[in-house]
Amino acid sequence: MNTIKLPPWTWTVLNVIGFQAVWLVSVISAGRGVWWPGLVVAAVFAVLTLAFTPERHRDLRTLCIALPVGFAMDSILVQSQCLQFASPYPIPGLAPIWIMALWLGFALTLNHSLRSIYAKALPTFLFGLLGGPVAYGIASMRFEAMSIQGGTLQCAIWVGLVWGFGLSAIRWIDLRSSLFTKGQTA
Repeated sequence: MNTIKLPPWTWTVLNVIGFQAVWLVSVISAGRGVWWPGLVVAAVFAVLTLAFTPERHRDLRTLCIALPVGFAMDSILVQSQCLQFASPYPIPGLAPIWIMALWLGFALTLNHSLRSIYAKALPTFLFGLLGGPVAYGIASMRFEAMSIQGGTLQCAIWVGLVWGFGLSAIRWIDLRSSLFTKGQTA
């Protein structure tokens, strides 16, 4: 399948808008007790991204790495009793499906709108360390998509560490997988 050639800034803008739609629909719906709308929007975003991206193989690789690592990260946060997610479908105590919809969308930003951050180790770690608590705080306070259990500062630090190291792990695995793939085709 041929991809449409668009200027790079167009991909970035569409990528940001698409992920923001996934994020908003997911957290608003979860806060209202409904898990599936975010999954639908994330699936549409993923299909469109993968259909038109000039980097389909790279996006698929990143997606295959980010989904299980993201599931583990958010499940760790639930198991540590730092967070409790609204709409915990399908298995309470693990990352819910609407959070996985967010991971689906987020993974598809790493090679596009977040490319300059994801390209280097320190910015990736700092983005997770600072961005994770901010995003979870907004989802908690503004949309009631999750609740913070225990101390707010303690939870913010824990979320930041899990996200900083988790996002760094995704980047590291992604980079190693890329090098392995290039070695196989050379």
